[in-house]
Amino acid sequence: MLKIKQKDVLKVIIHLLVLGIIISPALSLLTDTIRPISLFYFSITNISLLFFYVINIVWLIPNFILKSKYLQYTLFLLVFMVVFVWLHHYLREAPSEMMPKHMPNKMREFKKSFMDFHFIMPSLIRFLMIMGLGTSIELILQFEKEKKKYEELEKQKITKELNFLKNQLNPHFLFNALNNIYSLARKKSEETTPAILLLSDMLRYVLYESGKDKVFLGQEVTFIKNYVSLEKLKYHPEVAPKINCSFLIENEQYPIEPLLFITLIENAFKHGITYLSPSFIMISIKENQKEILLSVINSVGKQKDGVFINTNTEGVGITNLKKRLELLYPNKHSFKQIYENSTFKSFLTIRK
Repeated sequence: MLKIKQKDVLKVIIHLLVLGIIISPALSLLTDTIRPISLFYFSITNISLLFFYVINIVWLIPNFILKSKYLQYTLFLLVFMVVFVWLHHYLREAPSEMMPKHMPNKMREFKKSFMDFHFIMPSLIRFLMIMGLGTSIELILQFEKEKKKYEELEKQKITKELNFLKNQLNPHFLFNALNNIYSLARKKSEETTPAILLLSDMLRYVLYESGKDKVFLGQEVTFIKNYVSLEKLKYHPEVAPKINCSFLIENEQYPIEPLLFITLIENAFKHGITYLSPSFIMISIKENQKEILLSVINSVGKQKDGVFINTNTEGVGITNLKKRLELLYPNKHSFKQIYENSTFKSFLTIRK
């Protein structure tokens, strides 16, 4: 609210400066050099110009230019211009009758026509200059106002899109985690209680931290570690996949968007583990002064007939991740996925 008031005050100051130029004697002296200017003529002409300026700012621009009624605006401006020039010409004629009577008629007619020619053009230029200046200032201020309004709407739009994407993402975590705990409970595993504690920490993070614009990178890494630990609990040691995690973080306090990496890690567990062949998942997060690099490499499931099939197709999670990256890190990220040698690789880089 304070910023709006400051802008309104600035707008008034700018127009007052222009109005000061209008009523300034210097402007009249520059455009009326033929004869001395009477106080009455100076006052009336400047008041009329002041009146047309205010009408243009208060009524013409909001009701015609801002509503794209350019023809109507031009017509009104032409009418005002004619009235202004006629008024100046009429007021200027009165002093001409006071010229000495002994001056020859031809000389008086020449003097009068000369004065008329040099009066109309400066008055016309003066009117157009002042009106053009006022219109330009008002349109620039209006443009800045609309620009701020557009930026605010875009910011709100981005916020709504991000909240929508997060709301799509969070239930997915919960369902997967509950399924893991359900599997442990059915087996009556001793790991059920630790799994519930891990899920509790994850839910606390999702509920209280993921709603923020930024979280610390160290918090995000802890969340990923908990997720991996929860996933490990559902595998028997004899058939458990090889899961290697590497986290090299120089600045754990670096701010980052929450729940940005988990989609790729979750997909690796979903599509990269099978009981029909040895499976592996390698997760690496490296952070330095220039960038953050995430790499997720996982094996691809093997069918009974010996044919490897890549099931890491682009689903809702990857689509949402790409949208979030475009919104949050435009021109500051790179993301690619590669399938080769029965291995699926995902690489995400965020430049600081």
